[in-house]
Amino acid sequence: MLLLAALTLAVSAVQSGPPIDGSMDHDAWRNAKSVTLPWDLQGHKPAPDPTTAYIETDGTYLYVAFDAKQRSAIIATQHTNDAGEGSDDEVSVDFWPGGLNGFFYQFSANPIGTHYQSSSENSGYRPTWSSAGTVKNGEYIVTMKIPLSALHGTNAADWRLQFSRRVEATGDVNVWSYDANETDPTASVYAGTMTGVRVAAVRPKPRVELYNLGSIAGASAGGSTSRTGVDFSIPYTATSSFYGTIHPDYSNVELDQQSISPTAFRRYLNEVRPFFTQGNAPYDNFNCDLCNGITTLYTPDIPTPRSGYAVEGKQGPITYGAFDAIGKDRTDGAQAISWHNSSRTFSASVQRVGAYLPGLADESTEFGFTASDNKHLFGYFNYGTDRGTNVQAASRGQLYDFGGGWQSPTFIDAFTVRKVGQYFNPQDGFVWHPDIAGWGNFAARTLLFPSGAPLRSMTLTAEADSYHDHTGELDQTDQGIGVDILTRGLIDINLSTGSDYVRLQTSGTFHPVNQNGISVTFGSGAQNSNVNNGAQHGSSATPTTIAYYTGRFGPGRLNALVFNTTLKAAGRGLLTFEVDGNTQLLDPGAALSVHQATLGQWLERVSYSYQANRDESLAFGVRRIIGYAPMLDQAPPFQSGWNISAAYHRWFSGTNEIYAVYGDASQFATVHQFIVKWIHYFGASKGT
Repeated sequence: MLLLAALTLAVSAVQSGPPIDGSMDHDAWRNAKSVTLPWDLQGHKPAPDPTTAYIETDGTYLYVAFDAKQRSAIIATQHTNDAGEGSDDEVSVDFWPGGLNGFFYQFSANPIGTHYQSSSENSGYRPTWSSAGTVKNGEYIVTMKIPLSALHGTNAADWRLQFSRRVEATGDVNVWSYDANETDPTASVYAGTMTGVRVAAVRPKPRVELYNLGSIAGASAGGSTSRTGVDFSIPYTATSSFYGTIHPDYSNVELDQQSISPTAFRRYLNEVRPFFTQGNAPYDNFNCDLCNGITTLYTPDIPTPRSGYAVEGKQGPITYGAFDAIGKDRTDGAQAISWHNSSRTFSASVQRVGAYLPGLADESTEFGFTASDNKHLFGYFNYGTDRGTNVQAASRGQLYDFGGGWQSPTFIDAFTVRKVGQYFNPQDGFVWHPDIAGWGNFAARTLLFPSGAPLRSMTLTAEADSYHDHTGELDQTDQGIGVDILTRGLIDINLSTGSDYVRLQTSGTFHPVNQNGISVTFGSGAQNSNVNNGAQHGSSATPTTIAYYTGRFGPGRLNALVFNTTLKAAGRGLLTFEVDGNTQLLDPGAALSVHQATLGQWLERVSYSYQANRDESLAFGVRRIIGYAPMLDQAPPFQSGWNISAAYHRWFSGTNEIYAVYGDASQFATVHQFIVKWIHYFGASKGT
């Protein structure tokens, strides 16, 4: 199919902008440039609900408005900024001030004006900006005021621009500038062009984050204490910064990372620490199909440093970064540089990571190249080495990874051929399964049904891989098929079956880890799956999921049950209940080794969150895990732990934050501590 629309808009200039009150009944909006959002990326059809977007500037701010008419019920459940994104109706404006190879910025809001933002310059990006929304019968209006000073790397010529809208009840994703092959509204190659913004490429303001923390804690939690520290960022060009941290505090207690879902491999956790979120853009810019978690830099493995120093930035098509994290008796560091051509059809990256501890030194290097026609064909090649104390043979400390495929908005077929050496396991990296060599293939097809049909979509998936180790023995093999069905009533039914086997290095034993079953979600998100990610439909604010899985897991049959539901409570509150259970029926020989025939484990959780207003929220949770984890390679210990935690957060006009926290939700059992933490931002806004 041919290109449908690639558009240009000349932004209008005004002397002073309109008030931001969710209304367009002001003369200041009269001369704003307007566009419509005519295409639905999810249904690959004209948008059924009309949307008009408006934009203008006074040279200091960009003013954006959306007038969205809607036949389905308008959904706006979130009341605190940056909470619950993706569960409401939403409008967004995306900017690329430096063109295709510049930073990406997105500003989004739900129908009542609760807003969200993100940027490729910093995953903790949170500038001060304003939004408001009003809801009428079958229509809502959102207005935004975005400071130009928060958009860096501005181009004196043309910006890339996109307007989009998501309808939660139907899954529609409507955009202004589009292509028949597009599935992602944030894809810069399909964005339109905006002219008329003239902003000098000046250096952004420096930023200093000063924190003070007071903790009342028991001896098991380190005792009562008080601490002061600082994170800072000093730009030296419009798109590059020197930044660092001195005596940082990383008590991210709002993160609950406990799970009893069975897996043969360790879990991947997201990075949230300020020193590492600012500099994450230059790193891990390597493509990977069916990669099962292969990266030479995984910063959650780096302990809290005493201090850290880094540079990061973009200069034209080049993105680069380097950091040193200096801790007690160890130093961790990385350097990376990547390049894209002007049309983003080719890219190349190189990355080096080093970790130096008493008695251990490890250095890894990775090179990568990708190619794509931005429509159907894609391919990549990666090569890496790991050298150091634990690498006993250089020939087995290498990575080769080659892959590619063909895709359309509703179909994908991707393959990979790779070899991960026995000793390729960087100290600061993440490798699920070293010592494999072989191939993998993944295919998916999404079927879309007309509006009168009882089903919205059906996605069929199939995957297979086969790997052997350095001795030639079969090391890992997986085969599976899945069917995902999404109904008009937002019931998502997912069926899966297959076989999975893995040989763990600790024992050399070949283990089955098959888990086949059914998952049903009531109140699912309505987006049709991006076929590249399998069957995923977004989220809603109040889903209920019931799932049952069964299959071989090591030396026995494992049956797993999952139930969780979220309900509205007390106006702006959400109450969540969860019960997960594993029951493993062991084979006779394995049962003798643990002196019982059945292993059982349960997770029980109740949590409540309340969104008082745009800047204030409260959360409380109680969780219990009890029993024996499923046995895969070794007899598991009995575990029993309660975790009680509470967190209050208040944001003050973009310059101050306060956290008051009891416990630590990321730990297995309750941490008896009460923390009050205050952060003040000098200069630029948080994450900019």
